[in-house]
Amino acid sequence: MQEMTVGSIEADRIQQLVGSISGLPALPAIALHLLEAAEDPNTSASDLATLISADPALATRLLRLANSAYYGFPRKIATVNLAVVVLGFDTVRDLCLSVLVTDCFFNETGELPFQMEQFWKHSLATAICARMVYKLSDASHSGDGFIAGLLHDVGKLFLAKYFPKEYTMVMGKVQNDGMPLLEAERMVFSATHPVAGAWLLDEWNLPVWLVESTRTHHQEVADEPSSKLAMAVTFSDLLVRKARIEGGPGVPTELSPELMSTLQLKKNVYGEPDYDAYLDKLQRELRRADDLFGTFQKLDGKK
Repeated sequence: MQEMTVGSIEADRIQQLVGSISGLPALPAIALHLLEAAEDPNTSASDLATLISADPALATRLLRLANSAYYGFPRKIATVNLAVVVLGFDTVRDLCLSVLVTDCFFNETGELPFQMEQFWKHSLATAICARMVYKLSDASHSGDGFIAGLLHDVGKLFLAKYFPKEYTMVMGKVQNDGMPLLEAERMVFSATHPVAGAWLLDEWNLPVWLVESTRTHHQEVADEPSSKLAMAVTFSDLLVRKARIEGGPGVPTELSPELMSTLQLKKNVYGEPDYDAYLDKLQRELRRADDLFGTFQKLDGKK
């Protein structure tokens, strides 16, 4: 496990919880190889394409994603090498990791205390929105918003998948008693889903910026370099819920002046984020991304 900042009382509690379960899934070895190759300045497009092509199923999914209306390239991308050249190393890395994680953890979840299909739709919509918001904020690697948004609530799925009775109690406290989600999670687990998600991503040796954006996406202020990314996810989660794409109980969000300034959010006459304008942009992005849902996720095993 890489050295990072999840270490806390909550993280220790997650470690204790993990000790009581068996069969925690591991990412395929190709995930680590992808990360290493994408970070190596000596890696060529051909090198990365060769690595991805060693996994035919992954290569096929990448090409389907690259040719989706969401990316909107005018001609067909027929080879993995061309996909790497056209999309860029970071985007290909994030798309491949997104596919590997969803196949590893988002499928075959068994019985959950919330609807998996709705959870998945919310996660993917947040990914699409976070990429948009991060790009509008002039981030240098706007594609990072996609995988950060996709995995922002993976800790919620982790807790619900391995401790369904306990997470049903959490949801009961939220829905019946009006208790805030994070407070309910602390009462039941002595830990929250952002820390659980960060622990899992760290266990999988995913990049620290992704671990930290997951851990801090419900914090109003974060000092880590990933804080802008976490803020983009926070705002995107809020926008997606305003668009009525729910994914289980949410966390009430008040946007801080720091978040609004950091993301360079467009404001209305009242000094609030111009939600109507952002929701309109989001709806356009979701229409373009309609074919992504089937490409990423195979909920019924038939796609």
